[in-house]
This record gives sequence, C-alpha cells and structure tokens, in this order.
Amino acid sequence: MTGKHRADGNGRPRRVTETSDYVAFLTRSLIAWGDRIAADPAALVHLRELGETLTQQTNRGIWEANQRGQYSQNHMASILGVTRQAIQKRIGLGQLAAAAVNQARGGGALVRLGEVRARRARLLAAADVPDLTGSERERQLRAV
Repeated sequence: MTGKHRADGNGRPRRVTETSDYVAFLTRSLIAWGDRIAADPAALVHLRELGETLTQQTNRGIWEANQRGQYSQNHMASILGVTRQAIQKRIGLGQLAAAAVNQARGGGALVRLGEVRARRARLLAAADVPDLTGSERERQLRAV
C-alpha cells in the first residue's frame, strides 16, 4: 500500500488513514446503522444523540480547523454552502464542544457501553415502549 504507512516515533511503520478512507468507513457504518434499525427498531432511541454528537463534533472540528488557519472561514463557508456568519456561530459552538470532550477525556472512556444500554432502557421506558428486539442485557435493564 504505497503512501499509506509512515514511521512512528519509534521507527515502526504507522498506517495513515486518509480522510477519504474515513468517510468511506463512516458511510459503511451508517448503512449498517440502517440494517441495525431494521433488525432492532428500538435502537431509534439513539438517533437524536447520534445526530447531536455528529453536529457537536463537526462544530468542534470547525473550531479546531479555524485555530490552525489552513482554511479561512470563507473557505469553510463555501464548502458547506453557508454564510461566514454561520461558520462563526459553529466555531463558537465548537469551542464549547471541545471543552466538553477535553473534560470527558479526563474522566476515562468517552463512551461507556453500560451508559448507552441504560439510556436505551430509560428512553424506551419514557416512550412507554417495551424492548422487544434488544439483546438479553438490554432487555434485562428495563426490568431493573
């Protein structure tokens, strides 16, 4: 794989993941998300949080990119087809998201599976919908 590896600090090759590779992975993951919903419709309880995470982390990336100065706010606005003012707003929101991520990183894991399962149970209970399709662990949480 020409161009995909470079040495890390210890002289060992380290795989370089290009943005296009990552976008392809994420697209495959989103297609798999659709398959997941088909098999487990109760998983829809996670959609709002996933959407919020995507938006917050995009804003964080815009804030960090603005700090690096490789692309101007006008460039980023053109890429998204929005105004520079919209990018400025996202930069402000991104700074808040960055602070939240840094705080979460200080506490260990950014995502804890047990918390995701508990949130699923809590949101299904709030919607008064039984968990008919989750894993055994997920269905047991409803009874607790």
